Amino acid sequence: MRATRVRATGVAALAVFLAVITGCSSQILRIYPMQKQQTVAVGKSVVLTCQAETQDPALVTQPQWKDPKGFVINEAAPGTRPEIYTEAMPAKQSQLLYISSITQAMAGNYTCVATYTNMPLSASVVLDTFVAITWVNANENQFATKGKDFKIMCEVTAEPAPSVDWFKEGTTIVTSDRYVIHANGLLIKNVEESDDGTYTCRAVVIQTGELAERNIKLEVYTAPEMEEREPRVEIKEGESAAITCKARGKPPPTYSWIKANTRENLATTSRYSVNDNTGLLTIDRVEAGDYGKYICSAVNQAGQNETEIEVEVLVPPKIFELFNTTAAEKTDGRLECKATGRPAPRISFRKRSNSDPFLNGPNEEGRIIVESSSRQTGDQMQSSAVISIARLNRTDDGLYECIAENEGGEARKNGHLTVQFKPTFEHMSNVPVWSWNSQPVNISCIAESIPNATIKWKFREYDLIESPHVKIYGSGPISYVTVVPVDRSLYGVYKCIATNTLGEAEHIMQLREAFPPGPVLQVKQDTITATSVSFNIVGPAEDMGPPTLAFTTQYKENGNFDWNLAMNRTWSVNSPYIVENLTPMFTYDFRFAAVNQVGAGSWGAPITVVMPRRSPPEQPKWREAISSESLIHGKFADRYELQWKIPAHNGEPIDMYEVNYCPVLKVSGEWRVASETQCMVEELRSYEAISYEVRGLHPDTRYRMQVRAHNVLGYSLPAQLYVQTALGVERSGFAPPQLLSSGMIIGVALAGVFICLVIVDLLLFCFRRQGVIATICGKRAKKHKEDEAKLGSLYGWRFPLPYCSTKPRAPPSPAPLPPPLKLVPTPTDEKEPLKDTGDESIKRNSSVEFDGRRVYATSGTIIGKNSAV
Repeated sequence: MRATRVRATGVAALAVFLAVITGCSSQILRIYPMQKQQTVAVGKSVVLTCQAETQDPALVTQPQWKDPKGFVINEAAPGTRPEIYTEAMPAKQSQLLYISSITQAMAGNYTCVATYTNMPLSASVVLDTFVAITWVNANENQFATKGKDFKIMCEVTAEPAPSVDWFKEGTTIVTSDRYVIHANGLLIKNVEESDDGTYTCRAVVIQTGELAERNIKLEVYTAPEMEEREPRVEIKEGESAAITCKARGKPPPTYSWIKANTRENLATTSRYSVNDNTGLLTIDRVEAGDYGKYICSAVNQAGQNETEIEVEVLVPPKIFELFNTTAAEKTDGRLECKATGRPAPRISFRKRSNSDPFLNGPNEEGRIIVESSSRQTGDQMQSSAVISIARLNRTDDGLYECIAENEGGEARKNGHLTVQFKPTFEHMSNVPVWSWNSQPVNISCIAESIPNATIKWKFREYDLIESPHVKIYGSGPISYVTVVPVDRSLYGVYKCIATNTLGEAEHIMQLREAFPPGPVLQVKQDTITATSVSFNIVGPAEDMGPPTLAFTTQYKENGNFDWNLAMNRTWSVNSPYIVENLTPMFTYDFRFAAVNQVGAGSWGAPITVVMPRRSPPEQPKWREAISSESLIHGKFADRYELQWKIPAHNGEPIDMYEVNYCPVLKVSGEWRVASETQCMVEELRSYEAISYEVRGLHPDTRYRMQVRAHNVLGYSLPAQLYVQTALGVERSGFAPPQLLSSGMIIGVALAGVFICLVIVDLLLFCFRRQGVIATICGKRAKKHKEDEAKLGSLYGWRFPLPYCSTKPRAPPSPAPLPPPLKLVPTPTDEKEPLKDTGDESIKRNSSVEFDGRRVYATSGTIIGKNSAV
C-alpha cells in the first residue's frame, strides 16, 4: 500500500512537471517587425517593438532592450531625444526601441529580455545597414555658357556603388562627339542654346534594387550682344536727355557708361544717372561740354560687350552782335550779324517789310550780297554773316531781321539800316489854301529828310517876315505859317524851303480868296414814282472857289408862290439825289443851289414836276445785279433763296409779296414754262419781307422765279430770274421745314400718352377690376344704391349692372321730362361789313425801307404842309 502511495505520488509529480513544461513553452517575447534580420539604410529612422505573449501578462516583467554589446538601452530622459532610446508601454507589456538616425556603427544583434515567474525570456533581431543613394554634387539648377564646354555635375554615392544613366527630357544620352558621360557628370562640348533644357541623372544600386533620379535644369547663358542703333545722338542744351543702350544676353546683362575722353564712370558723376538694369543714361541740364563719345558696356555671367555712341549737344543760336548802321543815299551800306551755337548756326537776313529772306549770295542782280562764315570757339561754333547793299536808295531804309538757325532752334534780332537823303516834299499836296472874310488860315509845310531839315519861308520871292497878321511856327522838319488876310495883298504864293547836309528842296503853296459857288449848271429829272422823284445834278465850275461839298433843294406845291414856306433837302456830293414823301398827283416846284466851305451859292431856275397818280408798287430789284434772262446755278438741289430790295410803294403801302416759280425749258433760245400745273405761288403777308427760301425743288431742274409787290392798287411788274438746281440732294445750312409746330408735336405726344393710359386702365378694369375706371364705377354704383334707398320704389327696378355696364334696363314707365328750355337770342361777335365811305375818309400810314432808307408814306387828304431837311 505504501508502495502504491509512492507510485501515485510520483505519477502526480510527473504530471505537474509536464504541465509546467507545457506552460513555459507557450510564454515568449515577439519582436516586430518579425524578420530575424533586417536591413536599414544609413541615416534612416528605425522603430522595433518587443512584446510579451503569455497566458498571464501580470507574471511577466517589463521587457528591456540590449545593444549588440549587451548594454541595456535606457529610456530617454524627459525633454530629450537621444540617437537610441527605449519607451515602455506597460499596458501591452511592450518595450519600443527608437533609433532616430542609424549609422553603420549601430549595426548588430539587438536583444529583448524579460522574466516570467522567474523564468528568463528573450528574443533578438539582427540590424544590418547599407548606404543609400546620396546626391553629393548635383545642383538642380546649373548654368552653361554658349560656345564653351560644360560638365553637368551629378556626383552620387551609395554602398554598394551605383550605376548612373543620363536622359534629356526623356531621351537617353550616350557618349558621342558632343556628350561624354563621366563618373561625376555629363560633359557637353561647345554648348549651344539648343542644349538648354532639363536633364535627368538616374542612379541604380543593383544589389539593393534602389533607384533614384535627379532632374537638373540646365540654362545656357549667352554673352551680351549689342542691338543695332544710330551711332549718333543729338541732345539739346538746358534740357534733360536720355540715351538708351540695349543688349541681348542671358541672363539679362547689367550696364555701365563711361565718357571716352575722360574715362570717368558716369554712374558716380554729377548730373548723370545710369540705370544698370535697363542701360538708360540720363543727363540732367545738358551743357555744351557734354558733347563727345560715350561708351556703353553690357556685362553678364557669359561675357562682356560694349558700343560707342557719338553725342552731339544742340546749342540753340544766340545772336550777340548786330549794330544799327547809317549810310547816305546812293552809297554802299552793310549790316553784320554774329551768333554762337552748336552746330554752327545758319544766318540769313530778311527785311521786315518782306516775307521772304534774302538768299545767301547775290540778290537783286548783285546789288545786295549776303556772305557768311563759321569757326570753332570753345565748346560752340560761331557764325557771322554780312549783308552788303550797293547804291542805297530810300526803299532800303528800315528794319532788317537777322535769323540764326540750327537743329537746336533759332534766334532773331532786328537791326536798323538808316538811309540818309536830302529833303523832299513828295507827299505834300498842291491844293490851294482858301480863306474868306479875313478868316485866319494855316499854311503847313512838312519836309521829309534824314537827317531832319531846317525850314525857312518866302513870300513872293522875298523872305517871309513875321507881322501882326503873319506868324511863323517851327523851323523844321514841320513848320506852318498862320495868316490873317485882312487885305488882299496877303493872298499869293508862299514858298517853303527845306535844307539839310545832303541838299535842299522847296515847295510852293497858294493862299487864295474863296467865294461861294456859282449857280447849278444843270438839273434833270431821273426817276419818278407816285411819292418820290430823283434828279441828276451837274454842279458849277470850281475855278473861283473851294470844291462843292453838297447840293441843296427847296420844293413846294406849284400853287404856293412863297419860297419861304418851301420844304428843303440837302445831299452830299455824289449821293442819290432823291426827294421822298411827296403827294401823288400833286405838282411841285424845285430849285437847286450848290454849297461849299464858304456857303451856299445862288438858286438856279426852278423846275416843275408833276407827280403821277397812286399806282401799284414799283418793280422789285434783286439785291445782286442779276439779269432777268441769265441762268443762275444754285448751290442746293432742293431749295433756292430769293433776296430783293423793297420797291417804292407809289402811294399805297405794300401789304404782301407774291413769289411764283415754275419749271421751264429753253426752246430755240427762248424760255418756256414746262407745265403750268407745276407752277407754284406763295404769298408773303409782310411789307418788310426782303427774302424767301423756295423749297421742295427738284434736282437738276431749271426754274423761272418771279417776285411781285402788291398794294391795294394791284401788283407791280415782276422781278424775274432763272435758276438751275444742283445735282443730287445736298444738305444746306437751313433747317428743313417742319410739318408740325413744336406745340402740335407736344400735343400729339401727350394725346398718345393719354390713350396708352386709358388702354392700360381698361385692361386693368376688365381683368382685375382695378384702376381709375373701376374706381369711378364703384362710386357710381354706391351712389345708385343710396339714391334708391332715398327715392323708394320709384327706381327700385334698377340694380347695379356687372362691370359698370352703360346699357341700362328699360324702366317700367317713363319718367316725366323737364319742361323745354326757351332759347333767348344772345349777342354775337359778327358784325356787318364796313361800308365804303370813300377814299377821303380812309387814312393809312405805313413805314417801309426803300433802297436802304426808311420811307414814311401817308394816304388820304393832306391837311397842311410837311417840311423835311
